Amino acid sequence: MPTYLYYTQGIHDFQEEAATYSEERLEIRLKRKKHRCPKCKSKDVTLRALYERDVRGLPMGRIREVHFIYTLHQVYCHCCHQRSIEHVPFISHPKARLSNEFERTILELREQISIRALANYFHLRWHTVKEIEKRYLQHKFATIDTSKVKAVGVDEIHIGHGQANRAFLTIVRDLESGAVIHVGNGKGVSALEGALSKLSACKLQLVAMDMANAYSTWFAEHFPQAQIVFDHFHVIKLMNDKLDHVRRRVMGRLDSIQQKQLKGLRFIFLKNNEDIPENAKNILRNLRGNFQELGDTYMFKEALRSIYRVVQNAYQANIAFHRWCKLAEETLVPELKTMAKTIRDRLEGITSYWTFGHASNASTVGFNNKIRWLIRQAYGFRDLEYFKLKIYQLPEINCEKSL
Repeated sequence: MPTYLYYTQGIHDFQEEAATYSEERLEIRLKRKKHRCPKCKSKDVTLRALYERDVRGLPMGRIREVHFIYTLHQVYCHCCHQRSIEHVPFISHPKARLSNEFERTILELREQISIRALANYFHLRWHTVKEIEKRYLQHKFATIDTSKVKAVGVDEIHIGHGQANRAFLTIVRDLESGAVIHVGNGKGVSALEGALSKLSACKLQLVAMDMANAYSTWFAEHFPQAQIVFDHFHVIKLMNDKLDHVRRRVMGRLDSIQQKQLKGLRFIFLKNNEDIPENAKNILRNLRGNFQELGDTYMFKEALRSIYRVVQNAYQANIAFHRWCKLAEETLVPELKTMAKTIRDRLEGITSYWTFGHASNASTVGFNNKIRWLIRQAYGFRDLEYFKLKIYQLPEINCEKSL
């Protein structure tokens, strides 16, 4: 018949032998009611006591520390002739120090409370709480259902300093649901190791990414039916990088006073034209007149942006990009010629933005901001595996809650 141990602590197959209380600590000695073979469930067994175990249970009332003491046995079965360690049903694994109910309560509270606050409240080590959540996340994300995934976004994020495999992570997400499918160490093809097995069940139709050759080559090889879409955000970002490179090159030819003036106005060139204040526009016009290369590159940057604003379909986009590249190649600015070559080489993926109804990787880029929030909340992560598991969980987390 179920006892209070079952209703309050989820303990069954054991009965209370004795209980002692001292200084807010309750110790309850448990004894197994019946022993069976863990494999064939036979009652014809011989026991050998191994050692006593101490498992913490849920706090009860004002008693913060409830400990269950029981003797662990080795079981020899006369039916199947096997030796094994008895199974204890109220703990999650043989070396667990907390009961299942206690771990479940910690996981429920973890959605609302930080690890440190939980550890302080229950008088536990920070590491203990983290490991409980880590085991739960490992089990939860051991397999990911990708059977309905049709479009994914791929992007990399810088997470710290050091070698490439530690400073970057590559994230693959379902563009429709926002679920994280793969988190790889580093960037490039090596970071996609393990993604193939996760995506093998899906019928991939579209992959949105930046203009890195490595990702597009990998997906073209393994998913030839999927259309590569180069995200418009990264096209403009690459153009801004070219513009900034021209600015730095022009500065190198100036005296110190002119360099200081131009350096302080860097933000004007990188801002969109409609976001620049009127007084700054006058400064920009003067700078463009004095520094022709810089002025030409800025105008080409704005012309590239206008293609995404004005063009209605892939056919018009193809014509507009070809015209932009032709004009860029006629200039004397090497950065514009390089940008034109990049656009020509990836034109099909760039114009696919219109083919697939303005398909964009913007949500994945925005997701990177959530990852940075995760890092700030935790003041960094020493356990990379735990950090990656938290990224898998991130679409479910409300960013207003603290870690």
